[in-house]
Amino acid sequence: MNDSYYGEVILDPEALTRTTHELAQHYDLTPDEITSLARIIELFPRRTRMYFDLSNADIYADIPLADKFTFDIETDDLILFSADFDTFVDALIEMAMYLSGFSTKMGNPDAWVIDFTIGAWKPVKQRIKNLLNIPLTEEVHGVVGLRPEADEAQDGDPYPFRTLVSHFDQLSFQQMIMLAARQDVTVYFPPGTHPKVSAVYTHARRAIEEVAQNITIEDHQAFNLKLNNALRRIEQLFAPATLEPPSWIARLLTQDSNQPPSEQNESLPPDVPTPFETFIEQLFNDEDGNDF
Repeated sequence: MNDSYYGEVILDPEALTRTTHELAQHYDLTPDEITSLARIIELFPRRTRMYFDLSNADIYADIPLADKFTFDIETDDLILFSADFDTFVDALIEMAMYLSGFSTKMGNPDAWVIDFTIGAWKPVKQRIKNLLNIPLTEEVHGVVGLRPEADEAQDGDPYPFRTLVSHFDQLSFQQMIMLAARQDVTVYFPPGTHPKVSAVYTHARRAIEEVAQNITIEDHQAFNLKLNNALRRIEQLFAPATLEPPSWIARLLTQDSNQPPSEQNESLPPDVPTPFETFIEQLFNDEDGNDF
């Protein structure tokens, strides 16, 4: 195992006493918190391994709305980037769902498919918390789409979100799916928004709720069927595979293709951000934690 990993615990629903002892030994959890986690581990259909990844913890600490854990789909290990109780709860419930057969779509070449799936998991996770009587923490809530203040405007574009949603293309489609998957984010669509952009967001938001409706830990087959149907419906309605890249990307690609091989990509040095790169990076990483 990597030297940056520590706190390995075997999460075994058939050996809860040993599992909870190891959790108490490695992590700063109260007895009540460990009892709550034990109720989640009881949902696991089989044992699995969990550990903390110290090398990436600082990176995830700076991304307020990002999940602080992931799965290794080759080993089925659960990897934590934070050791607070809320992270444990979310991580263990999603691991229970993963081991039970809920589709993750991890590895799918289309990022929007993974984003939509992540969004559909979240209401199911909240329902499981309710069934287990685990208190729900108040989520950070963000607002996307408001006009930036004058001193916050980016060079060259005073209103990048309006620029993003004024065109229906690969980038705006992807971002609308990502935003629809975030129940903790409200989107304001400014005047000039392309109607298909807002339609993608509205449809995806509603579809995510329908996929997750009435689903609990035993219902992975129903969930997977509803998920696949919802993804096919989005493909039928919006044909994402046929969408063009944003015009500024197309111009760069055209410019690059007309250059001699030795000069290609020199117009866009690797350390120079693209027009939307900074905006997208900051979309969920506002220091105030309220407006994004």
